[in-house]
Amino acid sequence: MFTIIDLNYARCPLPFLSNELTEKISETVAKGKKSLLFFNRRGSARTLICRDCGYQFFCEHCDLAMIVHTSPTQKLLCHHCSMEYPMPHSCPKCHGTNLNSVGFGIQKVEENLEKLFPNIRVARIDSDKKRSEGIQFQEISEAQILLSTELGNTIALDDIELVVFLLLESEIAVPEYDIEEKIYTNIVYNARKGSDIFIQTFAPKSDLVRNITEWNYRDFLIHTLEERKTFSYPPYKELVHIWVRDQNKERIKDIIYKLKNKLETLKTSDIELYFDKELFTKRNNEYGQKIVLKGGNLSPLLETIEKEIFRNRGVSLERK
Repeated sequence: MFTIIDLNYARCPLPFLSNELTEKISETVAKGKKSLLFFNRRGSARTLICRDCGYQFFCEHCDLAMIVHTSPTQKLLCHHCSMEYPMPHSCPKCHGTNLNSVGFGIQKVEENLEKLFPNIRVARIDSDKKRSEGIQFQEISEAQILLSTELGNTIALDDIELVVFLLLESEIAVPEYDIEEKIYTNIVYNARKGSDIFIQTFAPKSDLVRNITEWNYRDFLIHTLEERKTFSYPPYKELVHIWVRDQNKERIKDIIYKLKNKLETLKTSDIELYFDKELFTKRNNEYGQKIVLKGGNLSPLLETIEKEIFRNRGVSLERK
């Protein structure tokens, strides 16, 4: 059974933890069952939505959610192609001015759950905890509330009666072209196991929510394929990320500029190249930058610069 909670009107004692949801979690715990809460954000990236109509700001070139940046100036940035937009003052759909940037990290959600349920065991499952502390299966088995990124689907979990997607917009903000497909698959996978599904969102009437709750895979597939064709994503075009990772930013800059210049010299006109010199990721004290390539057949280009790519430590290639 699906329950959709409209966060525009829900009463939330703490962000994204509505009264309706917390009551359901308490009922589930009282029955001796577990609740699995998905929140697919390790960091604190925020996406912009209109609270009047539920419109979410997407990149016009990539069809990916724009991320709010506040330094050095306020702007919206696409983490795929690096396109920038000035911070809007109104919604392009309904022209309302009730815009809200939403989202924060999973660790903050964990803190809020522990405030609301001080006598209930909460276990967090994400890659940051896996690296720093290790995921203890005894802790998971004893916990009554499990808070997880998609990593939770790789672990066999028993007695799950309630599955919650705390903020659908936060899931969509992940900068991957197939993120809606992953969300759809995850929700339907858990629903077919017989769990009650709660979805919290600022856009309860979106096509994605409708297709999920109506089990309408056909319309979802047609819509997804149309989008991928329009924006030149697989299966219609190839997509490759060339990552450079190192603890030294200057070394990354040196390698990635050489790769970028080489690629721009050799690539044909039908191949798109995206790169932002200012956009770094950081994981486990290691910085990362990427070059994005998109085109009909990237193999000849990649074969030409194969030695250039793989002779440098910290350079990896990911085909999508």
